[in-house]
Amino acid sequence: MSQTNTNQKKRIALNYLYATLIGILVIACAVTIALVTSRNNSQVDIDPGQTVSGNTFVLPMQGATVMKDYSGSELQYNDSLEQWEIHKAVDFKPGDSLDVYAIADGTVSNVYINHLEGRVIEITHADGLVSIYKSLVEDVSVSVGDRVSAGQVIGQAGNTMSNELRSEVHLHLEMTLDGIKVDPNDYLSLGDK
Repeated sequence: MSQTNTNQKKRIALNYLYATLIGILVIACAVTIALVTSRNNSQVDIDPGQTVSGNTFVLPMQGATVMKDYSGSELQYNDSLEQWEIHKAVDFKPGDSLDVYAIADGTVSNVYINHLEGRVIEITHADGLVSIYKSLVEDVSVSVGDRVSAGQVIGQAGNTMSNELRSEVHLHLEMTLDGIKVDPNDYLSLGDK
């Protein structure tokens, strides 16, 4: 057998090996995305309120579905940015209503709009806790300085976050405690996800 034929067979074998490895990686990625999607697309179990540190918390939307859950370390795929990233928020897909509610009593500390986050409302609660509602439509029901009660309508979910445009209409809810992002699941009764 000539050296040319041997080299050609080696190249064919290597190409076959590379194609097999790429196929395995594609399947592994598809399975990972399917698992993350099935874990995150679950109906929220409505709870009238949960009390944490003396504050009563209610859900930010009624009949909503958790599209993407909080993750402080596990990477989740962002379709809009086409990259894997952590997600220090909970994304809610609306049910029958787009209304967004204040999750607890507090004072509106900021209302703004920017390209990446869309329309945003920040509410400061007791003990250094702040709830941050992103991807809202432009018209909101509150202004800076307003006192709000748990369950009060503050705005409506939209599709205004440029870094989550492929997520469709949703509410992106973040929470901070003393300026550090925390898991909304620690405050809200979201049921089994």
